[in-house]
Amino acid sequence: MNTRLSSLCCCILAPFFLVCPDCRADKGGLAVETSSVGKSYLSYKGAPLLAFGPGDEMRIVSGAADAARWVKWQRDNGMNLVRAYPASVPIEAYGAPGLAPFLKRDGKWDVDAFDDAYFTHLGDVAKMLEENDVILHLQLWQIVFFKDGERRWDINFLNPRNNVNEWTQGFSQGRAYIDAPDGSAARAHQQRWVRHILDALKGRGNVIIDVINELGNAMGTLEWAVDVTRWIRAWEAENDWSFIVGVDSERHYTPEQFGAQREHFDIIILNELQRRERGMNIIAAFNMPAVSVRSSDGTNQWDDYLFAGPDQTGPEHQTRYRTLCYRSIFAGLQSVGAYWKSEVQVADYGDMEHWPGYARALRAFWEILSPHWPSLTPVAAEGRVEKAVTPHVYLLDSPAFVALYLECGSHTWNNEYATSTLRVACEFSDGEARFFNPRTGTMELMAAEYDGGAFQLSLPPFTDDAVVLISRAGA
Repeated sequence: MNTRLSSLCCCILAPFFLVCPDCRADKGGLAVETSSVGKSYLSYKGAPLLAFGPGDEMRIVSGAADAARWVKWQRDNGMNLVRAYPASVPIEAYGAPGLAPFLKRDGKWDVDAFDDAYFTHLGDVAKMLEENDVILHLQLWQIVFFKDGERRWDINFLNPRNNVNEWTQGFSQGRAYIDAPDGSAARAHQQRWVRHILDALKGRGNVIIDVINELGNAMGTLEWAVDVTRWIRAWEAENDWSFIVGVDSERHYTPEQFGAQREHFDIIILNELQRRERGMNIIAAFNMPAVSVRSSDGTNQWDDYLFAGPDQTGPEHQTRYRTLCYRSIFAGLQSVGAYWKSEVQVADYGDMEHWPGYARALRAFWEILSPHWPSLTPVAAEGRVEKAVTPHVYLLDSPAFVALYLECGSHTWNNEYATSTLRVACEFSDGEARFFNPRTGTMELMAAEYDGGAFQLSLPPFTDDAVVLISRAGA
């Protein structure tokens, strides 16, 4: 049987504008929902969430960055994500001066004297982000500050050389604080730290709490992270408020380790999406929503990082973050973190020429995909897709809607692909196929024929990546 789809036409997607927060406040904030097919996913204000975009992770909650400028830039271009953490070092070591979470006594830090002004500022930033529908992925600790180094443990507030507190005097390394035993003064201090942060964020529905970044990288165990979640849950019970909680890790998401502890967490947090297959397999194993932390399209090498330094912000890196975002969505992730470590005087995010357009196109794409997200499952393309011109093709599948992502892969860009045909096996024969261009945000109907259980599609030429959407008639 041959079913002829609509003839070729083209339309430009309208620009994306975030809805006024006051108009959506009655729908609540972040939540984990379960769809009619049993899929767990993150929603925000009643709709499936996609969060993405670079943010000044080190400075934005410590008063050393223009948070309002970041928010406007993100909002104007369809973005809605900042990964951040309260500083464990004086933030001026990384450029502009800012606030510190502790007070000083006799010229040194008193880490038992929490500075209310710092935590008030943290809460104010979170509120401003929420008013603009920006998700705050907040890590309680940044593990890097507890590793050896002149701008790390050497200047850390908890380093006994820098404070007046007797209970820190035995800490020769930062891991002595993170890995302190239960019942110790350090553990009690960790609990106070967590409670100060939660108190500051109470009432904010846009916050993901991440116990620590890179759990297990020289310090921190899953059992310790579970203890931290117990402190969080105790605070929640006392304060009639709850947060979405997870822990950033690349090594603990196995059935043997995480399977026994999953009840303590709401989401999976991957440090980076090293491979699409790994991400989708972890999500399938635990049926939990998943997000990622940093913009790396490899295996944690400097050349893999995007936006980490001023030499990683050019057209190539803007393209690679675009493909990383789509690759992540097609792995099942709902938040794609991104670095921005440079001060604007060194590298201004506002100077990026291509990424803002890519971001607006990505948001427009999500508006198309979002209604189908609760039923879509990442699956392997093998046996379903033939004749793809790109080295990689990924598939999201449901009974009434199929999405494909064709891409050049990581660490590459400016790959030209000529007009081609693509064969896609589908359960339904009566439908419509559309071609979406991630570079431009344009979408067009595609000429297609259904024969032998598959659609044969005629793809236009494209550069680097493309999306194909096939929907059952009437769906």
